[in-house]
Amino acid sequence: MSFWSFLLNPDRWISSHIKRGIRQAVFGDLIAEYKGARGESRVSRIVGRACTDTTAVSINDLYLPWPDGRTAQIDNLIIAESGIYVIEVKNYKGWIFGNENNQYWTQILSTGFRGESIKNRLYNPIRQNNSHIYCIRKNLKGYKGPIHSLIVFSDEAEFKDVTVNSSNVYVLYQSNLYRVMREINDAYKGSLSEEEIADIRGKLMIAAAGVNSSNHTAQVKQQIAEKEKRLERGLCPRCGAPLVVRTAKKGVNAGSQFLGCSRYPECRYTRNIN
Repeated sequence: MSFWSFLLNPDRWISSHIKRGIRQAVFGDLIAEYKGARGESRVSRIVGRACTDTTAVSINDLYLPWPDGRTAQIDNLIIAESGIYVIEVKNYKGWIFGNENNQYWTQILSTGFRGESIKNRLYNPIRQNNSHIYCIRKNLKGYKGPIHSLIVFSDEAEFKDVTVNSSNVYVLYQSNLYRVMREINDAYKGSLSEEEIADIRGKLMIAAAGVNSSNHTAQVKQQIAEKEKRLERGLCPRCGAPLVVRTAKKGVNAGSQFLGCSRYPECRYTRNIN
């Protein structure tokens, strides 16, 4: 409902927003999970059309172990003649700001009320996917072939200031995925043989067989709980050092205050002040 609807019928406007809040509180996680699964399903279909290579292998929701017992969850992984594609799906709306070297990116959503907007912070998806790639290399000891990192955003997002310099990293909209994958395939085709594709798949599936996906979820929840406890005590959730108030000097958030780790530049953790 619009602001004019509020003026005409304030009781109905307030009632609708209360219902929306209850719906979000009760079903918010389920709705987000459904949207995420739907986005990944669409990406999987696009990937299937883009990989015309008959020897290509597609794996969804792959869980791989780290040497220290943690696990990594990979949305989509493709093994083809043109190399390994590691695809991270982000179902975000609004304006997206970020640099490949930043720890966090910014999402700006318009509330549609008096021109106000909401700023959210998201962990740099390039860094997130880089950790997945590193985990893959750990499980494929000695692998020298190309690995392509694809960060796929919803078409409902809009890149306002996204900077990527690495040649093997692609940040793109879902509608551009097919074209980008075809371009990568044409440039790198012949990098892997049919035997190498089968060998890579076998090694990854053996590694994944020893991972319990429910343990991965439990680990993530435990890590979040530990970080929240540190934040409640005014400590950096990453290294445990005290957090201090700083002021952004440049970028989209210039002039705004935020919390930063007192061990900067050794630790670059930051958090918006709500």
